[in-house]
Amino acid sequence: MALSRAIFFVVTWITTTLIRGCLGKLDVGIHKHHSLDTWFLVTEKSSYVISAAANGYVVNMHWGKRLTHLDDLNATVTEPPIWSQVISVTEAREEVPAFGGLRYRENILKAELPKGIRELNLQYAGNATISDHSRKLDLDLRDGNRTEFLVTLHYELDIENDIIRRSYTVYNGLDKRVNLSKASSAAWHLPYALGWDEQRELTTLAGEWSQEAMVETTRLAPGVKHTVESTRGMSDHVSHPYFALSQVPNAVNPSTDVYFGALAWTGSWEITVHTDTKGYVRVTGGIHHQDFGWTLEPGESFTTPIFAAGYTDEGLPGARKRMPRHARKYQKRNLATQKDDDVFHPVLYNSWEAVTFDLSFEKQMALADKAAPLGIELFVVDDGWFGIDSPRDNDTLGLGDWDTNPKKFPNGFKPLADHVHELGMKFGLWFEGEMVNPNSDLYREHPEWVFHYDGIPEYLSRTQLVLNFGLKEVRDHIFEKVAGHIEEAGIDYIKWDFNRPMQGVTMHDYDRNPQEAWVLAVEGYYEIIARLKERFPNLWFESCSSGGGRMDLGALERTDQVWTSDNTRPDARLFIQYGASLWIPPRMKYGWVTDSSSDNRFEIPLSFRFHVSFMGGLGLGSNINEFSKEQLEKTTHWITLYKKIRHVIQNGDLDWLVPPSRVSELIAVTESIYNEGEEAVVLAFRHNSPFPATGDLSPIRLRSLDQDATYRVTIWQEDPTEPEDEYEMSGALLMYRGLELPGLNNGMFKSAVVWLQQA
Repeated sequence: MALSRAIFFVVTWITTTLIRGCLGKLDVGIHKHHSLDTWFLVTEKSSYVISAAANGYVVNMHWGKRLTHLDDLNATVTEPPIWSQVISVTEAREEVPAFGGLRYRENILKAELPKGIRELNLQYAGNATISDHSRKLDLDLRDGNRTEFLVTLHYELDIENDIIRRSYTVYNGLDKRVNLSKASSAAWHLPYALGWDEQRELTTLAGEWSQEAMVETTRLAPGVKHTVESTRGMSDHVSHPYFALSQVPNAVNPSTDVYFGALAWTGSWEITVHTDTKGYVRVTGGIHHQDFGWTLEPGESFTTPIFAAGYTDEGLPGARKRMPRHARKYQKRNLATQKDDDVFHPVLYNSWEAVTFDLSFEKQMALADKAAPLGIELFVVDDGWFGIDSPRDNDTLGLGDWDTNPKKFPNGFKPLADHVHELGMKFGLWFEGEMVNPNSDLYREHPEWVFHYDGIPEYLSRTQLVLNFGLKEVRDHIFEKVAGHIEEAGIDYIKWDFNRPMQGVTMHDYDRNPQEAWVLAVEGYYEIIARLKERFPNLWFESCSSGGGRMDLGALERTDQVWTSDNTRPDARLFIQYGASLWIPPRMKYGWVTDSSSDNRFEIPLSFRFHVSFMGGLGLGSNINEFSKEQLEKTTHWITLYKKIRHVIQNGDLDWLVPPSRVSELIAVTESIYNEGEEAVVLAFRHNSPFPATGDLSPIRLRSLDQDATYRVTIWQEDPTEPEDEYEMSGALLMYRGLELPGLNNGMFKSAVVWLQQA
């Protein structure tokens, strides 16, 4: 009897424990509460909780550190707010704050319904689907008064990177058309401030052409709305679709919590951040509402772009690690060319600086013969190779006529491509498929293919007009031209440019809403990439837009690499690459060694130029016809060294131990960490040293190494064949005392490459 009773108690205890575990314990993935319409979205280190309150509105209950049990929020969830006053509904943490009711903060959806109704009242429709091994959640919301109007919220977890991808689909089940005038992708709600003196700091990225991704910080203030945006039809140079919100450490709360996010959209966009006196912060973002419009006929739907956002308690370095990893993950998922980390981004040579528009078959052959022995793996012919009746001899003519110029390349590109391949290099070609010069055969034949308004001047920028990629006939024509060259010559890589903003954007099909053209043009660009990748699975595609005008998350997930800036001066590139590293994977972010890196006051050393360009994919754009024998030899050896360490650089996590400063402009240091600290590469730069007191560089404390491991440290400075120093040191000493680089003391434009390998 005693034994039976003991067994009974053991079995009961085990059963109770298992039941409690199944009902309460939170593993990673998406979980529904066992008795409430509440969903827990759990990543490795964070939780995002949403609930359909008693009145049916879907609200955010928590976003931040990972919760451990389904009942953690019971007290809050079971007592939802009753929104009967202006303050409560305005402050409501709705997942889709729509235009309507007593809502007076930023909304993300505005629709014009039949009978002139312009307000929505979206409530949980009682239908939720968890799929893809508990990584995706779809929630249906219906308008309370017109239940045929459906909004389905989409959530997808990137578990290992603590990021949630959000969007939604609007479905018109009514018997009449619905017009959308705003359809942003998501509203994110940060926790309330913990104390009256706590502040948050907003990090954004500003810039201009040739000055992209400048990091800016702004303290949030109650009642002030901050908006970063582009209205130019591209993700743009002036601002980039990224944000980070950090708690400002103080004596009361020295936390390093950071919320960060990026839009996957290559067209006009906006991100808005608003806070109030209580410390409540709402972040909204998506397609820019200016001139946006989309008409849904009965039975039609519209899905917004992805807005990905995450949480980390590891400060801005933690955010810098997660978002590039996230972009790389989805790039690998989408592109066959990117699935293997052992396939590295090639060292490329672009012949633009050597010849500009003065191209010829003979000159390109000679450059290829010089490039191959340097270790170049990809040879690229840039602008100027096309046009017959309007030959592309300058940037005022020929754009759009994608036929090889017979005087410059009498037999087309195949003889050159074959020669490049025989030299062991891949062959690449430049296109700007969405643009046209008025002085071109294409424009003369199809003036209706450009964006324009009848009776309004066609405003030129860079002597170009923009083709309407919302038109199927335009996309088909350009696709066949590009595909024909790839097929005929065996082209391995294309650089796709986009050199002016959009204007006159409309659809001349009067059965369509003309404002839809802004979205259709971007979707047309995405379609071209997808069609080329489908037809040529091994084709490499680079996204370029006068430099860094198209390096958003949407482009990163669809292309192999992005061109970060037309500014290749290395000291400027340090600032540009610092900002871009917040969301671009290192392997996708190319830097070139060029001749346009000096001014009449000084010459920047070749070593410094290479070291800056080591920070991602490596390119060479210099006129190698003008290189001395010594420069050619050093170029060969720097490329050889880069290839030895690029597995760390391209596949590692990039951290900035010392960010570049526009105030002092003295020093910048990066660290690439590979395989959880098994190896690391440090790149250290000294721009200037004007003051004697700051001549000696302090030791640089490294991060993320194994403190118990011993590392072999190898340092190169000006000579790629002879290390400046070699020794062994523990990870603990490198992190807590620091790495000494006396070779950077005093002087201008000194730099070092440091390779650390566990001994």
